[in-house]
Amino acid sequence: MKNESFAVYISIIRKYFVSYCTEKISNFGVTYTQLFVLIYIGKNNGCSPKEIVEYLKIDAGQLNRILTKLLEKDLINQRKNNNDRRFNVLSLTESGKNIVQESQKLFYSWDTQVLSDIDENSIQELMNLMKKIIFKLNEIDGGKQNEQIKRFYEHIDR
Repeated sequence: MKNESFAVYISIIRKYFVSYCTEKISNFGVTYTQLFVLIYIGKNNGCSPKEIVEYLKIDAGQLNRILTKLLEKDLINQRKNNNDRRFNVLSLTESGKNIVQESQKLFYSWDTQVLSDIDENSIQELMNLMKKIIFKLNEIDGGKQNEQIKRFYEHIDR
């Protein structure tokens, strides 16, 4: 990898992905970050805002603004935690669930386009390497995301 940076490649891929998503999700009436908040809530029904802040690594104030918008658009429900009334738990409305389902189609469409010239074995090898990188990043981060990563893989391996 002389004179090459993995970080640069990831940044370029992310730029293209964000651009693709931003264009396509404008029909959904949500922003890129709002979409990923919806996806997190969809995968973690009954989660707390604190969990979202930790997993998506966004500022609590930013998340509060996002949640307010999503509530206004009737995409999420917010209620008090039955075990501790000081805290809220979040879930998706039917409209929110529909957006998450449509976003999955969008992601698979992007994958299909981007990976169309790559053979199946190479794609599987790439996915395995990406999983290793995610686990390594989690390890470097002190293992803070263990449960979220486990739930993530349970979801995508179905």
